[in-house]
Amino acid sequence: MKKLLFSILFLSSVYFAEAQVRFGFKAGPNISFNRIDSEAENTDFGTEGVGLRFQLGPVFDIEFKENHYFSTGLIFTAKRASFTADSLGIVYSEDYNPQYLQVPLTLKLFTEEIGLDKKLYFQFGGTVDFNTNDEGDPDNIVTSFRFIDLNSLLAIGLEYGIGINTKLFGGVIYQRGLLNTINTSIYEDSFNLRTDYVGLEIGVIF
Repeated sequence: MKKLLFSILFLSSVYFAEAQVRFGFKAGPNISFNRIDSEAENTDFGTEGVGLRFQLGPVFDIEFKENHYFSTGLIFTAKRASFTADSLGIVYSEDYNPQYLQVPLTLKLFTEEIGLDKKLYFQFGGTVDFNTNDEGDPDNIVTSFRFIDLNSLLAIGLEYGIGINTKLFGGVIYQRGLLNTINTSIYEDSFNLRTDYVGLEIGVIF
């Protein structure tokens, strides 16, 4: 078993050493909004609009076939968690700003050139998000948020070469929350909140 594990690690290290790895950096604004699922008695929950947030961080594209990449990174992502709760005619409103370090686990596919040094890209997969700030309040409805969140991801954009290895890219990205982001609340499991966002991404590949 140890020999098999060592062989897998060795072959993986050789593969990634020979694979083309592209490093870059991206940033962009996003519009963050929420989905609520509640079974709480005597309380009606509603979403509280949308919020302008942002994300930024390094990205890594690992080529495994021509125009086919495994794309990951370490992206700082700010989100919005906001809702109203109408309990027997008394309305409460809470607004939080959970922040995450996001690790994308995605495939990025490129077309052939559609113009001089221009390619379209399509990216899809998921992300694992790690909460970095302590949102929630013991005196509020939401007392804490989960440490880990999972999202599905879909993006489309254009990459433009401006040098031998330097490329600019820009696109539209959508992420849909898969987990209830709330860890503890006074309503326990009867109140779930998921965070989604639509945004722009602009970056450079070196």
